[in-house]
Amino acid sequence: MTLGHLSALSPELFLTIAALGLLLADAVWPGRRKTSVAVAIGAVLAAAVLLFKCGGDGVVLGMMAADGMGRFFKLILLGGMALVLWMSLDYRAFRSSSADREETVSETAWGTYAALLLLATVGLLLLVSAVDFLLIVVALELIGVTSFILTGFLRHDRRSNEAAIKYFLVGAFSSALMIYGVSLLYGITGSTAIRAVLEADLGVASRFPLIAAVLFILVGFGFKLAMVPFHMWVPDAYEGAPTPITAFLSVAPKAAAAGILVRTFAAHGELGLSSLLAVLAAVTMTVGNLAALRQSNVKRLLAYSSIAQMGYVLVGFVAAGKLGILSVLVYSAAYLVMNLGAFACVIAVSNDAGMDDLMGFSGLSRRSLPLALATTVFMLSLTGIPPMVGFVGKFSVFAAAVAEGWVWLAVVGVINSVISLYYYFGIVHRMFFVDSERPLRISVAASLVGCISVTLLGTLAAGLFPGPLLEWVRRVVL
Repeated sequence: MTLGHLSALSPELFLTIAALGLLLADAVWPGRRKTSVAVAIGAVLAAAVLLFKCGGDGVVLGMMAADGMGRFFKLILLGGMALVLWMSLDYRAFRSSSADREETVSETAWGTYAALLLLATVGLLLLVSAVDFLLIVVALELIGVTSFILTGFLRHDRRSNEAAIKYFLVGAFSSALMIYGVSLLYGITGSTAIRAVLEADLGVASRFPLIAAVLFILVGFGFKLAMVPFHMWVPDAYEGAPTPITAFLSVAPKAAAAGILVRTFAAHGELGLSSLLAVLAAVTMTVGNLAALRQSNVKRLLAYSSIAQMGYVLVGFVAAGKLGILSVLVYSAAYLVMNLGAFACVIAVSNDAGMDDLMGFSGLSRRSLPLALATTVFMLSLTGIPPMVGFVGKFSVFAAAVAEGWVWLAVVGVINSVISLYYYFGIVHRMFFVDSERPLRISVAASLVGCISVTLLGTLAAGLFPGPLLEWVRRVVL
């Protein structure tokens, strides 16, 4: 390994060392909540700086690309991870007893919690840069194992345990299918490199097994994207996991999976998979939105919402071409910002109400008008209403679909956006027009105020002035 290779891997190496340091410090100096989280946030921000310092394009060790697309996804993932760590500081369930147990969450777990998130980040960074399926499998497993532990982090909470088990079982099954697909690919092409798919001989004899291998590999991506029919784990896992981890699961693995999907199967038209992917995108949007209509738990509602949001991402992926890839990148960035903001608001409300039910939002405008207005902005953005960043994202994917001839898919997307208006504005209606049984004003913790402010600024600024975001993405794609 040359010095140049070490430089290209410096963000991942630095985060790994920081994670190991936090685990060691947790054993020596336990119970340091703010210190552990502050060190982890500092490590994430330092990794972002290192990302810019190790510029230049190329391939590292034949398995990892150093290019503009990789840096784009790495930067938004690092920003998202910093926000997840920040909002974790004042999540009440980490520091107080829950309704079904007397024991509180141990303060000694904070170093472990921060270290696991850093290791998950390493997996995400490796995933979006991978150009070999072996590295993709390793990265997905690193993400999966750490996410499984974090989902069950409230180890004395039955719902958290159940969520972790379901995540583990479905994740293990999808990983097994994906590894089988990789083995098929190696048997057909003699290589595990992504270019083996792009450059494979599509003769009659090899076409069927090659497509079979690709479909098995797509299962692994489908699990991370929560794409129908691989979505069954999402609502239970999101409901049972600690809310900051739910926020992490809803954005980071999905953005990374979208990034590697574009890098791996952007030429899906040549494999004859475009129509299948279009149907999956339409079904994913529809199932997610229709299921969300019936939810009374806000975390389950946002779980099904995230399924629908991934359907919109798939619309851009189906469109393919430079415009389609551009739309996927834009929507991934937009979704990460607005969804993390929505979850920060959910944590603020659940800290006060002691539950994750929609009833907790009743009368929120009279208990905390700023929090109600911020939540409204995020709901507007998730719906895709201008001038929020969500509108920029949805317009990008629908415009790409129309430009590439997928008009019916764009129409299905617009109809689903209208359907989503009902449940997103159901939350808004509760905040402004339903009386609350809790007349006391909400006191929002400083860390949550910071997270909400940053994501709110990003949602509004990128929606009102989308030029810088679009220009950045154009430079990456073109």
